[in-house]
Amino acid sequence: MKSGNSNLPNTIQPDQNEINEYIKEYLRYSSFANTLECFEAEIKSKQVSNKMLNKQSQSKQIGDDAPRIFQLFKSDNTKTKREINLEKEQKAFNKKYQQILQAGRQIFSVSINLLQLLHSLKETAKNENLSETLENYKIQLGKYHKVIINEGKPEGTELITEQVMHEHKTKLFKNFQDKHVDGMIEVLLSLRVNALQIAPELRKNLVYELIRNDVFNIEATEKFDFVVHLLDINNQSLRHAITSLISVISSTLRGVEYLTYNGNMIIIEKIIKILKEQENGSVTQRFCLAILQKASIKDTVIPTYVHNEMIQWIILLIQKSINTKIHIFCLDFASATLANVIHTPYTLQYLEKQGRFAHQVMEQLLKFMKEQIQVSVLMHVLICLSYLSKENFAKQMEECRFVERISEFVEYYSVINTENEAAEIDKKTVLDLCAHMFHPKDTSLDNSETVELNELKTEDRIREYENEQGELIFECFQDEVS
Repeated sequence: MKSGNSNLPNTIQPDQNEINEYIKEYLRYSSFANTLECFEAEIKSKQVSNKMLNKQSQSKQIGDDAPRIFQLFKSDNTKTKREINLEKEQKAFNKKYQQILQAGRQIFSVSINLLQLLHSLKETAKNENLSETLENYKIQLGKYHKVIINEGKPEGTELITEQVMHEHKTKLFKNFQDKHVDGMIEVLLSLRVNALQIAPELRKNLVYELIRNDVFNIEATEKFDFVVHLLDINNQSLRHAITSLISVISSTLRGVEYLTYNGNMIIIEKIIKILKEQENGSVTQRFCLAILQKASIKDTVIPTYVHNEMIQWIILLIQKSINTKIHIFCLDFASATLANVIHTPYTLQYLEKQGRFAHQVMEQLLKFMKEQIQVSVLMHVLICLSYLSKENFAKQMEECRFVERISEFVEYYSVINTENEAAEIDKKTVLDLCAHMFHPKDTSLDNSETVELNELKTEDRIREYENEQGELIFECFQDEVS
């Protein structure tokens, strides 16, 4: 009968040299210099003795009397290998899943085009290019069907070729000159299909290619006539097609700069106009809000938002959502846009001069805090309020009982019941946000001016982020076909 722990199985003794290296590493880290020196000398002495005695290293079984470090080392080593293998398998599964998911999106995007085209055939009896178009869609559907049946292995990750880009641009202009609306829709949606089909890590480069090829002929003419004419055509399918492609281009700062070439805000103005004409929550309205939210990272566009009453429009949209169901994308992107707009020096100076309007904005935002609005929208509202909690708006803050109402909100929100873990996390995030943004500040240590001078400009931070991050998200909605 063996003494000790009989549950430990006998296993092969681990490599003593490897264990010695771990011990030496620990001694160096802990600055046990003398102990390390003695330990290394002992190892060398033992190695010499073994050679003189002609001892061969033999594999031994780990018995119950073996040092615990053997058991620990062997156990950890086995566990580490298992974890590494599991991690590799998980990464492989995740990659396949993402590829299959991407293929599904690509098939869906092609299906959008097919349904749009079939829908247009209700009104158009004849279409000369119908046969060629349907054949192209069949090829695309077949290509991405292969991706799914091959367990997510992609056939390639190349960008749209220069020739294809040029052909699309040529077709777009020809259809425009011929006043062929369906043809324009087809080309615009085809460009967007290519954007949705491309691998996520190449999307940024695709946007840059669309700009380099001057798809809207803005830089070549230094005018916006072509794209403005497209936006002015009162056709819902065309507006869906053009706004969805503009949304793709506006996904990078360089794209926003292209759309506002030479500081001309005509495209932004047209998008705001189309936005206000749409039914709340509609697909086209979502794309308009996506464009405006992305463009709001550039300070020079903000005056256009302010003078076109986007602050009022967004507040009204949130107000309507309290009693009317509005798509969460619209509310999320609209409230995020509002936060970006209010944050800028231009808007803050404008609100200082327009004291009464500043009071109205502050009052309405404070009211939203106790309404049943989405958590993401609530966070954006709180961020907006934090931008207004400055000495410049002390009069409005006093009139609106700003501090008291923020305190009341925190007290109320602290005791609300949460149904699940996700809701509890949201609650904690909101309360942490309030604590961070509205807690009393020690002005004696205020170095905000110094920080502001040393901070990167917003646009520089965006550029830095874009250089580090290769993947962009292009919007695609399930109900686009309805």
